[in-house]
Amino acid sequence: MRRRARMVAGLVALAVALTGCSGIPRDGGVREGQTVQPGTTPAPVFLPSRPQKDATPEAILRGFIDAATSPDDDYAIAREFLAPSFSTSWEPDSGVTVDDATGRSIVAVGEEQMQFSVNPVAEVDARGEYREVESSTAVALRYQFVKVGGQWRIGAAPNGTVIDRNIFQDVFTSQALYFFDPGYSYLVPDLRWYPRGGATLTKIVNGLLEGPSPWLAGAVVTAFPEGTTLTADAVQVIARDAKVDLNSEALNADRVTLQRMKAQLSASLPAGLSATVTINRNMQDIGELTANAPAVNPRVDARALILRDGEFGFLAASGSSVTPIAGLSGSVSDLSPLSVTLSPGQTAAAVLTGAGVFGVRVGDDPVLLDPRQGLIGPSIDNYGFVWSLPADRPGELFVYGPNGDATAVPTPWPEASAIRSLRVSRDGARLIALLQSGADSRFVVAAITRDETTPVALGDAVLLSQTAGVAVDAAWIDELTVASLTLLPTGEERIVALQLGGLSSRLESAPNSLTIVGSNNLRDLRALSSTGGLLVQRGAGWQERLGGVGLLATQQGIGG
Repeated sequence: MRRRARMVAGLVALAVALTGCSGIPRDGGVREGQTVQPGTTPAPVFLPSRPQKDATPEAILRGFIDAATSPDDDYAIAREFLAPSFSTSWEPDSGVTVDDATGRSIVAVGEEQMQFSVNPVAEVDARGEYREVESSTAVALRYQFVKVGGQWRIGAAPNGTVIDRNIFQDVFTSQALYFFDPGYSYLVPDLRWYPRGGATLTKIVNGLLEGPSPWLAGAVVTAFPEGTTLTADAVQVIARDAKVDLNSEALNADRVTLQRMKAQLSASLPAGLSATVTINRNMQDIGELTANAPAVNPRVDARALILRDGEFGFLAASGSSVTPIAGLSGSVSDLSPLSVTLSPGQTAAAVLTGAGVFGVRVGDDPVLLDPRQGLIGPSIDNYGFVWSLPADRPGELFVYGPNGDATAVPTPWPEASAIRSLRVSRDGARLIALLQSGADSRFVVAAITRDETTPVALGDAVLLSQTAGVAVDAAWIDELTVASLTLLPTGEERIVALQLGGLSSRLESAPNSLTIVGSNNLRDLRALSSTGGLLVQRGAGWQERLGGVGLLATQQGIGG
């Protein structure tokens, strides 16, 4: 069991009650806690035990693993378990192995070496990127021991830390860093994880200045000129305002670029904080982006978009009436659609029919874009491009521009035997794909590279999850949350919600569901059953909201 006590500053009575616990240090002086900055999330105060006199190598190792869950004062207590010659070279921020805490074992491999084995469930790299691992096969870590003043200490160890998933979110906090799409119309999130504490804001700003994650780099840009850094490795907060002082490279930015830099900073800081940008400690007349302000986390109409009794439109919040979309609903209904995705601004739609994929635009006749057979439901992005490909030929992806011109886009999933769903994000910078690979369903995300506005390439496919079973459907919930629907070998449906770069969770399955469609939050995820039932979440389960529904459509946003 973990020999550690948690004490929250100010709870004196609780501290007194815990004085008999072995996790409370009994030696050493009183340590001054970190000052909590307004607008930041205070770190839990972990007080793990320091090395005990005449402790065995195994006790030292266990104490070190326990102490390494406390990032306070740059892992000061954990470094006490290390030999002085190694203490300064150990790099705890190089990564985190998140394990399930059930398969831990320690085996001696000699008098001065021990092996610590864990079953990983996720990893956090030096950039703060979180990835769930595909295999929980045990990982062995080697630790070398030396005598220092007659006491065992660790003389060599892997960089990074090991934390069990039950306390990971107590020690680490997530924060989305924001970068622009190439047209500077949207801010695109890049989720990172940082140790909680007084240095969190500095890590966030440094992460932003270092640029996007490699998988996202081809789809986004930053307003910060190359080489921009903090003048000092610290961000101070005064009256809920983060003071960010940049070096001379930032002088290369014009006024609009400075405004975009500030917009990136403000969006990337924890909620409740504003940002003041200075350059070499000199104030800047920056102002705010107004008419050209980028969209963040685009929203959709909260009403379900359905086809029922030959009418296509939005379902009334109460009742069963359908409100049509002016200039669009009639054309969509006349096509006898099988799948529909509505564009931002509700001025266009990508429509799958028995004859292929059509583009439908307000004021124009429907245009057959892709006549191939066996197509999956198409997607439409914020630039008006329609994405289409056959279910059994997942490498044959074409996008069709507003003028009908087709562009082939190479796909990064050569292992896939089929594709069931492809959905472009509401910011147009990323897409998710639900693939079939043999007996497994694979859920991936990839960045979209554009030439001007035309999609020309996809980045590497980043695996989000892999499940034995049949891929059914996938959906965007918001800018960072996605969901997949899979039919397991047992015949049970499984819906999994995932944060891109974050945690995953299983939802109660929607019975006999064929389609899932996101809205603005996870609770508003909807499903369509094989019997035409519109299913909504109620409590821990699903309830049929309306019957006789022929189609549940996807929306790409309210604005256009």
